[in-house]
Amino acid sequence: MTRRPLGRGLGALIEDSLEENGLAAAGGYREISVDAIVPSPYQPRRQFDPERIAQLAEAVAAQGIIEPLIVRSLNHNGNGEQYELVAGERRLRAARQAGLGKVPVIVRELDDKGALEVALVENLAREDLNAVEEARGLQRLARDFSLSHEQIAQRIGKSRPYVSNTMRLLDLPEPILAQIERGELSAGQARPLLGLASAADQLAAARQVTANRLSARGAEQIAAARRKPAAPAATKSADPHLQALIDSLQRALKRKVRVERQGKGPGRLEIEFYNDDDLTALAAILASQHQSAASWPQP
Repeated sequence: MTRRPLGRGLGALIEDSLEENGLAAAGGYREISVDAIVPSPYQPRRQFDPERIAQLAEAVAAQGIIEPLIVRSLNHNGNGEQYELVAGERRLRAARQAGLGKVPVIVRELDDKGALEVALVENLAREDLNAVEEARGLQRLARDFSLSHEQIAQRIGKSRPYVSNTMRLLDLPEPILAQIERGELSAGQARPLLGLASAADQLAAARQVTANRLSARGAEQIAAARRKPAAPAATKSADPHLQALIDSLQRALKRKVRVERQGKGPGRLEIEFYNDDDLTALAAILASQHQSAASWPQP
C-alpha cells in the first residue's frame, strides 16, 4: 500500500517540535540495551497488529534496526540509566521479538509536551494510528498542554479543520469508537453520525451502516434520513394487523417501510434504500425472503 507523506518531512516536523519547545537534540545516535527502554505514557497507539510485528521482526533479524528509535533519558537508579521510548514502538517490539539485545537510539531532551508531539508526528507520518487513537492524542495536546487547534495543526503538519474534525469523533458513543478502533467503521463512515441528536440514533445508524456494508456516502444518507422530522402519529396504521406486517418487514429488511392504503383497496408499499449497492442488496434480500413471505402476519 502506498503511504501518503505529510506535506513536510518527518524529520523537519520533529525538529520544529524540538525548536518550538526550546529543546536541544543530542548529536548522532548510540546503542543501548532493549531492557533499558520503558514504554511511554504518551504513546498514542493502542492497537498493534501481531502479524505486522512478526513480519517486521523477520526484517530486523536479517538487517537490524535501520532507523534509530527516539528516546528521552529518565532519572538514574540503582540498575543504571533508563530511557523512555518516544517514537519507534513497533521497531522496539520487533527487535525484542527478533532477539536483539541492543538497538540504536537518538536521545532527545524532551518535556512531556514535546514527547507527545514527536510521537504523534511519527505515527501520523507512517499512518500507523487509527482515527480514534489520533483523536485522543490530539485531545491530549489540547487538554493537558492548553494548545489551540491552530497550534496543534502547526505542530503536526495538518490543517486546523483536520484537527477539529478528527477530535469531534470523540463525541460519538464509546461502542462506535470501539468499532472504529477494530476497523469495522472508518472515520468517513462514522463522521456523518455526529449530526444525529441522540446516542441511540447514532448507535442505530452505525448498526445499519455495518450491517449493509455501506460507504461513507451511504452513511451520510442514513444520517440525513434520520434527521428528517418523524412522521405524524396519525399516519401510523390504525389496523393492528397491517401495522404488524409493516413492523415485520422493517425488522427483516433493516430499513424504513411505509404503506399507503385506503380501506381494503389498492395501496402503495415504499422501502428505503441508500445507494446503488444498497439497492442491489435489498433486491437480494427480497428474493431470499420470497419463500418465507407466507409466515408474515396477514392484514
